[in-house]
Amino acid sequence: MWREQLDYFWDGRRRLVIGCFDGAERAPLGARPALTVVSARDPGFVIEPTLVDVIDAARWRAGVVIADISLEHRFVRLLAADGEELTLFLGSERDQPPEGDYRLLMTLLPEGGGADAAAFRLVAFPARGDIERLAREQATTAGPRLVWAFGQRRAFEQSAGGALVARLAPARRIFPAYQSRLLLEARGLDIEASADTREAPFAIMQHWLHENGAPRAMLRLRIPDSLEESAATLGGASVALVLNQRRRLRGWMHEQKQAGEPVIDPLTFDDIREATGDAGESPDAVEARDAIVVANLLNLLLDPDSPEADGVAVRRSLEKNGAGAGETIEIDFYGAALGDDLGLVAPAARQGDLAIAPVDPGGPLVARLFRFEADGLVPRRLGEDDPLIEELTRRAAHSVTRNNTSAAARAFAERAAGLKSRREKLVAGFNEALTRAGFSTRFSAAGLWDVFEPLQLASFVTLATQSPPPARAALQEMGAYGAYGVDPALATALMRGGALAQGARVVADPRGGASLAARYAAACGAEGMTPPGLDASSQVAALGVLIREEDMPFLRAARIGLSVDPVVRRAASVAARRLADMTAVESAIVHFERSRDVESASALSEYLAARRAGRWISAASAPALASLLARADVAREEEQTRVAVGMTAAAAAPPTATIAPPPRPEKPKGFLRRLFGG
Repeated sequence: MWREQLDYFWDGRRRLVIGCFDGAERAPLGARPALTVVSARDPGFVIEPTLVDVIDAARWRAGVVIADISLEHRFVRLLAADGEELTLFLGSERDQPPEGDYRLLMTLLPEGGGADAAAFRLVAFPARGDIERLAREQATTAGPRLVWAFGQRRAFEQSAGGALVARLAPARRIFPAYQSRLLLEARGLDIEASADTREAPFAIMQHWLHENGAPRAMLRLRIPDSLEESAATLGGASVALVLNQRRRLRGWMHEQKQAGEPVIDPLTFDDIREATGDAGESPDAVEARDAIVVANLLNLLLDPDSPEADGVAVRRSLEKNGAGAGETIEIDFYGAALGDDLGLVAPAARQGDLAIAPVDPGGPLVARLFRFEADGLVPRRLGEDDPLIEELTRRAAHSVTRNNTSAAARAFAERAAGLKSRREKLVAGFNEALTRAGFSTRFSAAGLWDVFEPLQLASFVTLATQSPPPARAALQEMGAYGAYGVDPALATALMRGGALAQGARVVADPRGGASLAARYAAACGAEGMTPPGLDASSQVAALGVLIREEDMPFLRAARIGLSVDPVVRRAASVAARRLADMTAVESAIVHFERSRDVESASALSEYLAARRAGRWISAASAPALASLLARADVAREEEQTRVAVGMTAAAAAPPTATIAPPPRPEKPKGFLRRLFGG
């Protein structure tokens, strides 16, 4: 029953969510099942079967299960203890059959100030017709309590072998649509008369009028959110128009004056208005005498008639975007001439905030410019040390400080603040729950959120507040939400404790190709301890051994790889207790070298070199190495015994008698003494 009762969501890359949410009509689930989750490259689960997660009652404590799969894997199998299984096929929208359904998951603020920080509501409807419209209607019905929403297509079907398969398309954010990013596109030169084309005052421009006006330089700016949601981003950006013709003219006039040559006197707007007799005359040109125009983008949207709008007109496009596709803004640089530069400047832009489609030219993060050439607008790549960048950034930073105070601006700001306040209230509720649980972790409402971020925050808070004290302490020690957000399955496994998990640290795996057992070992300072090529059941067994067995720290210290064979592992564990002492290994090597046992000395030396280099030896070879240490110990003990026995025997022997020295031979008498006697 659990297979169709649970909800499954995939972010299109690595992250998978399994849960059961209120709102959808279905039979009661009952107890949540114990599941083993495995991923692979192929539907037969032969190529790279990889353990993703082991879900038991403790794992369900978080309310939802969040885990990561390899980027290259598109098949996930969920196996229950009773033999039931479900295969998830992770594909694209076009892989979905027409009879599927669409599931919208909304994150809501608690109703009436409830005890929970957030509520999750699931809405399901057939994946037919205008799904985007239905999703928008559901978001509208949720009202001001709605903080976040994402949707996904899914369909159940029977495989050729009769197994149940769920096809999942990537989950897409519905509210808010996406994180703000400003994407510029150049429109083709507008050779038709524009709706706001002003009459040219002089006959010299009459040929342009007959040809439906001069070509207009126009950009299309795409923002993935609504204007209200993008208020902060738009307020930090400015349109820029660099009048290169005017700059060159002024340079030429300066050179002429320096050389004493005649110069020209350019016409001003006042000259034109005096000639036409119309004080309101506004030619398609920049009125200011400056050669650079920088105006705040948000101010131009809120007040198109702002004095800042000099040579530039900004308006919301009538182009229809689908749900979650944001809005389009048209920027008309009617004051631009051939050779001028135009585009956007954002002094606080980060990587990816500003870009040009279809091919971004690169350059400084804070600006994207086009050159107005005869055949259209051409993207420019500016150097980081280009003086123009410094000038544009300075002017744009100044324009940000000039806030629009019109009624439209105030209403716009209120709507934007309302959307922002929902997220802040959600985060405040989570932080309050963490405070009550004694956690020092605090979430922030600012920054970028992934599609599953609210679910992830809620599951972490549940773990932090409802887990036993030892598990909570372990979660805090490993890095709290920083570790959980990187790898939820691994963080939850480390919360179970175990001798190996002391001081563990969660490290991001960019591709997520390693099994949960391998990632667990790596987090515990034993990367590579689990042998490669294990099948799914062996990976499950390896994870259990890493968590439960007390001898794992000795294996890690001795750099002995893990074996899933209990007999081999027990023998390796006994050997590891002896081999973990590096001083003992070094002493054994010295002993064998003195004994001229080259083979034993070489075996231990190779092991010691591999260990110092961070390599692992097989569990099967560990007992033989340990036996060499035992032999060396026995030999040393025997030698020490022999020495001790000899010393004892020498001490117990009776003292030897003192032998008197032989008498000195009598010196022969000399001739005179013999002669005279004496």
